[in-house]
Amino acid sequence: MSDHTHDHDHHGGHGADHGHGGDAHGHAPTPPAPPPKPGAVVIGFLVLLIGQTIILANSGISWPSVLPEAVSTYAADVDNLFYVILVIVGFFFFLTEGLLVYFIVKYRARDGGRAKHTHGNHALELTWTFIPGLILFALAVFQTGTWGMIKFKGRMPHEGDPNVEVIRVFAKQFEWHFGYAGPDRKWGTADDFVKLADLHVPVGRPVIVKLQTRDVLHSFWLPNARLKQDLLPGRTINQWFEITKPGQYPVVCAELCGNMHTTMQAKMTAVSDKDYEDWAKAQSESSPLGDRSEDRMWKWWKENP
Repeated sequence: MSDHTHDHDHHGGHGADHGHGGDAHGHAPTPPAPPPKPGAVVIGFLVLLIGQTIILANSGISWPSVLPEAVSTYAADVDNLFYVILVIVGFFFFLTEGLLVYFIVKYRARDGGRAKHTHGNHALELTWTFIPGLILFALAVFQTGTWGMIKFKGRMPHEGDPNVEVIRVFAKQFEWHFGYAGPDRKWGTADDFVKLADLHVPVGRPVIVKLQTRDVLHSFWLPNARLKQDLLPGRTINQWFEITKPGQYPVVCAELCGNMHTTMQAKMTAVSDKDYEDWAKAQSESSPLGDRSEDRMWKWWKENP
């Protein structure tokens, strides 16, 4: 009996040894890796920041050229709205990233540290929900004037105004075609003509573009004019702009429309009113469409891709 008890105690003693700090062979357990020091976290953050700065410095991007040159009457209003949103978003970005770094350092793993379980703070959660909601509502009100000036039909220039130029924009995979009413500025007459990837506009006069697509969704984007509008099959969508500076500017598609979406580009050439009239006359004489109504012109477009 005593031998059995001794045996039991002997094995129990070995078990206790194993539990206290050894493996089956009596080796001491590997200690956990020490937590990173605050200095290491800060150094890592600075390395990332410096790396990003170097990349941006060598990218050719500078603050004045973050946005393309603004050349339309409402471009400055759009840019102001952009910068207001950028400042707000930038403030909260640096605030949250700064808090993240602070919490990483303050609540890093420490010897003897214990986690604290919390169910959250309802007042804090309501605060960080209410403030962003209030900011979004304020931005919605703030941008209404600019949005209305560009997009609301009632505030667009009128097609019947002799000072307004009307141009038809036809989109298809993966081309931009532009229809002009010719020197007489009347649709459905013999001097109408269409140009591929060549948008000519007069400087200092409002231009209405009548947007149509024959296949899929496209997006008519004039970066320098700060105009972007989606095109929907089966619909004609009117938009407008007024260019303030002569020059050549890109026309691109901003909607993923197929495997050659990035090649769907054109050129906008802004010239004086006199040069525009001379150009339209020359183009009309060299490639007129003939006598057809506006509906037939669209039919011609569909039948002659």
